[in-house]
Amino acid sequence: MKLYFFKDPGGNFGDDLNPWLFGKLFPELLDENSNDLLIGIGTLLNHRIPTAAKVSVFGSGHGYGRLPAITPDWSFYCVRGPGTAKALGLDPALAITDPAMLTPLYEKRQPEKKFKVSYMPHCDSARMGDWQKVCTLAGINLIDPQQDFLDVFLQIKQSEHLITEAMHGAILADAFRVPWTPAKAYPHISEFKWQDWLDSVQVAASFQPLLPVFRGDSQYSIKDAFKHKSKRVLKTLSVWSDSWQDPPPAQSSYRQIEASAAALVAVASNCKGHLSSDKLLADNTERLLAKAELLRQHHAR
Repeated sequence: MKLYFFKDPGGNFGDDLNPWLFGKLFPELLDENSNDLLIGIGTLLNHRIPTAAKVSVFGSGHGYGRLPAITPDWSFYCVRGPGTAKALGLDPALAITDPAMLTPLYEKRQPEKKFKVSYMPHCDSARMGDWQKVCTLAGINLIDPQQDFLDVFLQIKQSEHLITEAMHGAILADAFRVPWTPAKAYPHISEFKWQDWLDSVQVAASFQPLLPVFRGDSQYSIKDAFKHKSKRVLKTLSVWSDSWQDPPPAQSSYRQIEASAAALVAVASNCKGHLSSDKLLADNTERLLAKAELLRQHHAR
């Protein structure tokens, strides 16, 4: 069966770990047969899933796009959380947790703690703002979610506390037993998918607010940068058409970066972080492994 997952052109460790983890979990089953799909880790359960003769779902979640067109050829072994199960009209017992929580079965490094606090932005946030400047001012380690997933694993393990916009940052931190705090600097952070996973690990947690920062026009061509600046001027003069596309926010000033750093320091100082219970982690791991064995048996027939 062919593993289906999202591949971010800019890199995103939560997606990129799919071939590694499922390659270890189902080494004898994965191939390039696109008529037999395994829907992997991520918010993948939507209308974009390709048509296939056979579809197996193992721990995926809903949260983006329209609901998928489920047919009798689909087999659900487990989904990310109760929100997904409810949205798709599935048996609540199928809501176990995100399969990325199986990572400690294969990631055995035990590094010494190196960082008092680390911060991980969402991959889109990492592209929108210079969080390295913010973290340097705050005296906090930045974990870039766009880097290699094994390097992300290592830095999470080296941290005593992870503040994270990236949901898979919290998932891996919880699996590695590193206290974590959810944070939100931008509106694109999906509260539905976070709550879906939070319910699966029985943790009540709310987003700590952070101040967004922006790279402005530094990543655009001279022509596009001029167009964006012109649009911003037109908006201030109230010369604007609703049919025009909004320009990206202007580059953050040093004062704004300082304010964002101060907000991050406040979260680090005031929040101790969350962890699911050891028992629930063990129970969810056992349930996921039982579903993996069931999937193997079905595909061996």
